[in-house]
Amino acid sequence: MKTAKLITMGCKANQYDTQSMRETLQRNGYRLVDEEMSGQQTDLYLINTCTVTNVADQKARQAIRRAIRQYPNAKVLVTGCYAESDREAIEEIPGVTFVFGNREKADFQHYLDLLHTETPSSTGELAHTSNPLLSIEPVQHDAIREHARFSKGVSDAGKRTRALIKVQDGCSAFCTYCIIPYVRGRMTSRPLDDITKEAYRIADSGIKEVVITGVHLGAYGMDTGRDKDIADILEHIHDIEGIERIRFSSIEPMYFPDTLGERMAALPKCMPHFHLPLQAGSDAVLQQMRRRYTTTEFAHLVGNLRRGFGDDVGITTDIMVGFPGETDAHFEESCQFVEDIGFSQLHVFRYSPRKGTPAATYPDQVSPHISAARSQTMIALGERLNTAFRQRMLGKQKEVLIEASREGENDHLAGFTDNYLRVLIDAPESAINQIQRVTLGSLEGDCIAAA
Repeated sequence: MKTAKLITMGCKANQYDTQSMRETLQRNGYRLVDEEMSGQQTDLYLINTCTVTNVADQKARQAIRRAIRQYPNAKVLVTGCYAESDREAIEEIPGVTFVFGNREKADFQHYLDLLHTETPSSTGELAHTSNPLLSIEPVQHDAIREHARFSKGVSDAGKRTRALIKVQDGCSAFCTYCIIPYVRGRMTSRPLDDITKEAYRIADSGIKEVVITGVHLGAYGMDTGRDKDIADILEHIHDIEGIERIRFSSIEPMYFPDTLGERMAALPKCMPHFHLPLQAGSDAVLQQMRRRYTTTEFAHLVGNLRRGFGDDVGITTDIMVGFPGETDAHFEESCQFVEDIGFSQLHVFRYSPRKGTPAATYPDQVSPHISAARSQTMIALGERLNTAFRQRMLGKQKEVLIEASREGENDHLAGFTDNYLRVLIDAPESAINQIQRVTLGSLEGDCIAAA
């Protein structure tokens, strides 16, 4: 039997795409080999890349070269955002079989068919001149006009206890620092009927929690005249028997529908956790980023969510430091705003110039040692806020979906509360994929140990 290994880099949209391609491989007779199982050779190695930062590009190149070195007889396929942004550079790496972009993922079956009809060269690689995927000119995409494309979806989440459902792809926001609109295409909504059918398949597989994912969730329906929005998706999935939890991966604040919070609060299966990427707590920096909201509007949104879901609602975010032109005063504003909001968790990252984006050409680029210092300061603030939020939850009862993962000093099973806190539970294997009500007892590292 043919074997394949897959590696996913980057966001949940990429994770979903990998799952879809994984199922295509299985339908074609491939047995999937765990990446962590060293020493096992494989026939095909698929790398789904990210390009959100320069570091992501570097990690992608390292992963490609490592795969070629460790699996010299494998056909190495590279896709994802880095494959869109710098396809030619990847094709020049000796040992890469072929490269295909995000929009071509929907045609993965076609590419497998082409791969299987090719005759290997004497070196075991597909000859560049005979492989139609390498001999054709790279597709030139116009991100402003071209829509994203969707695969046929997924049937289950494998061994996971939660499943991703991608409901839209692409982005038309064009924030000044971001390469994503150029590599994922224009914002495109997936038909509601397709989404609902996929949710039914996932429920039939025994999965209890679904995570609604995409690149710009709040903009769902904008390309179709807003006849349906993201709340309509939630209401359709909410009625499916077997699905007991629904949550978002991330939703941008600038396109958060006015009625979404209220409609979600009326749906018991919707989890009280929102990842709202803030990026900066300074209005001047937000304007330079072209984020299309102010700190006052962001705070108003968070206030509405807390009124609708209660003070236990988890509000997590992304914060960028070192954006061009960010002064000490701007950074202090960001820290104060983050403190005032009281996020339950921060994801902090340093600005990285992306070739082809407006911000890469901005004057007043912040020096690396200043952005590094600001990053450490913001990370420390985030850790303090996270600890305070978790301490406030101690003694409360929460429902936890138990995963097949053992963690902590006592090797207990782990899972997430409704508001996205990691909890360790002393429970038998039979509790995996079950929702259990526990009392939150004490802090244990980044987790909470059940009493």
